[in-house]
Amino acid sequence: MENTHPAIAEALLPFHRLSEICLAHLAEAPENGNKVAGVYCAFAPEELIRALGILPVSLCGKDEKPISVAETHLPAALCPLIKSSYGFALSDTCPYFAASDVIIGETTCDGKKKMFELMGKMKPVHVMQLPYAVDNSSARTFWREEILRLKTFLEKQTARKVTDAALTEQIELINLRNSKLMKLADMMAADVPPISGRELLKVMESRNVAIDIASYNGLLDNLLSTIDSVAGKTESKKKPRILITGCPMGSGSDKVMKIIEDLGGIVVAQEHCGGLKSIFRHIDTGTNLLNSLADHYLGTPCACMSPNTRRLDYLLKLCEQFTADAVIDATLQNCHPYTVEHQSVATLIEEKAGIPVFHVNTGYSPSDTEQIRVRVEAFLEML
Repeated sequence: MENTHPAIAEALLPFHRLSEICLAHLAEAPENGNKVAGVYCAFAPEELIRALGILPVSLCGKDEKPISVAETHLPAALCPLIKSSYGFALSDTCPYFAASDVIIGETTCDGKKKMFELMGKMKPVHVMQLPYAVDNSSARTFWREEILRLKTFLEKQTARKVTDAALTEQIELINLRNSKLMKLADMMAADVPPISGRELLKVMESRNVAIDIASYNGLLDNLLSTIDSVAGKTESKKKPRILITGCPMGSGSDKVMKIIEDLGGIVVAQEHCGGLKSIFRHIDTGTNLLNSLADHYLGTPCACMSPNTRRLDYLLKLCEQFTADAVIDATLQNCHPYTVEHQSVATLIEEKAGIPVFHVNTGYSPSDTEQIRVRVEAFLEML
């Protein structure tokens, strides 16, 4: 953002360098006796992975470049996130995939299920089978069994056993990290947010390659204290406040967010998987730890769940908390769960929150950038 205070800009810089630090950690993993697990989704229980001394890292999958390679195996009419993920693996152009000893997948959609079958020819892949409901006891029992099945798989990979002490330590560490990220996200509710939505996205995304959580928490503390120290010292005019929702976003797939902020809007809240969806709740350590872990992850308000009332409830809460002027629902082409769900999102927000909803359905190609820019510009002017 053009008016980001210089001190805040400096505090943001370390988050941009975390990918390089991550690669150094991964290179040292074998000699340190650590395995590396590549993950794609918010349903992968990071706490359990780390409790066994395995280093989790999010894999590449939000860029157009490898899609043409993926289409030699996959149909063109498939979600770009799936094609990009598989293309990176097939072309051996994702360093995180190359460093991974195992891949942890999940059945959030049919396309990913079939992709993991193909990916299993390249690396050992463990696929977590998701139920498509949240609130009934049979789904909860099934998912708890899936967590136990993952635990058994990971224990075999490491020849170690998960202890309650190790799991508690990781849960508390990641709960702390997520509380700091939420504190940063909550600062966007100010009349003049201290950073842009794209800057917040970079910080949020950086957690996926932060191997040393304690050091990462220190970076967050420094950023938060820096923002507090310069509060009210940055002058900026008020801008249209946008809540963005829909499919996952990240480096290479933040086209819609960039357009919004280039045109004078400000993305004050991000409900997608790379934003608030996977960090706004904490895991309880006062009960059976594995059951608590399972129940927490099953509650992730993803469009793969049916019905997905938790997402709708959370969106209404965010509209009020961040005093959003509008919601932009950015979905990916051929992502059926989120695209179909758009109508429910639009109806709810317009009727209950009383603000307009704008739908953008796009891919990773820049070919439709100007078309989207014209549409978004007209929408912002209406606000």
